[in-house]
Amino acid sequence: MDPKLKKQDYFSSFVNWFSALGNDQPSTEKINGGQDFFSKLMNRISG
Repeated sequence: MDPKLKKQDYFSSFVNWFSALGNDQPSTEKINGGQDFFSKLMNRISG
């Protein structure tokens, strides 16, 4: 097995396990449609 693939599998398993622990929270709306710092950062990274 490729070491990179194995490492990714561990990471994917961890993320899946971690996301299964939490509950979805309702979205929050900021005044004037603003976003919090984390949302801005993630939008910039994914955009």
